[in-house]
Amino acid sequence: MDLKDKMSRFNKRWSVTSIDSYEEAFIKFKIRMLNIFKKIDNYIPEKDIKFFCQYYGIKEIWHGDNSGYRSWSTNIIDRLNTEKSEKEFYRLIELIFSLDIHGASGSGGRTVYGKNILLKEVVSSIELSEVNVAISVTDDEVILYPKGEKMLDKDLVDAPLSFLNKQSSDHFTQALQFYEAKVHIKSAESLRRTLEEFLRYKMKNDKGFNANILELQTKLKSDNRDAEVRNIIRSTLNYLDQYFNENSKHNDGEINDVENEFLIYQVGLLARYINNCLK
Repeated sequence: MDLKDKMSRFNKRWSVTSIDSYEEAFIKFKIRMLNIFKKIDNYIPEKDIKFFCQYYGIKEIWHGDNSGYRSWSTNIIDRLNTEKSEKEFYRLIELIFSLDIHGASGSGGRTVYGKNILLKEVVSSIELSEVNVAISVTDDEVILYPKGEKMLDKDLVDAPLSFLNKQSSDHFTQALQFYEAKVHIKSAESLRRTLEEFLRYKMKNDKGFNANILELQTKLKSDNRDAEVRNIIRSTLNYLDQYFNENSKHNDGEINDVENEFLIYQVGLLARYINNCLK
């Protein structure tokens, strides 16, 4: 039983309800992140710290001792500490994980500091916090995005990243990043490319999206997949193809947060079904 679940059970037993506003919940989350990253500057090479400062347009500050031979940075943790915007704070966390984080070992060669350790601590803190953020990891890239339902995120967002091929995974990752940045048109186009590339990968051809919708139907029929399910898959893919053509591929359609989230889940669901059928 994790800590959050344990506290939730306690609150339920004693009829305790949270009185935190969303702003207070974010402040608590921020403090948790500052605790996790308090030593981060010590494990980032100088070149990456300089890049970080250049990216944010902040003056580099290096501290030194009396000897004049040793200097150290607090540029990254100071920037985290002063950031008040919730979205920008999440962007900072993503950027930190894109830097070269050195590891450290303790007694017996046990790893006591490193990217994987920090990532586990961040994931735990997100689960503990009541803020609107979820996290996914693909290859070596960490992505933070507005969270939906926990079970849906696990099955339809995180899971596809584990079985998509390189091309489709890259597009799906971009779709999540564009969704996070509220660039919904580009997110929708990346989702279309996700399906297009994944179908090419599973069908072992170079055909376009529309042509592979037909190829998929032929394959599902030859494998004796349920006719009604085949119809649902065909209709859904055709509607998505039409939607993408009208709103993202050829035109500047208007797509909002809710629609973009629906498309992400829909593409995740289709990719999951296709992956399970075409082994």
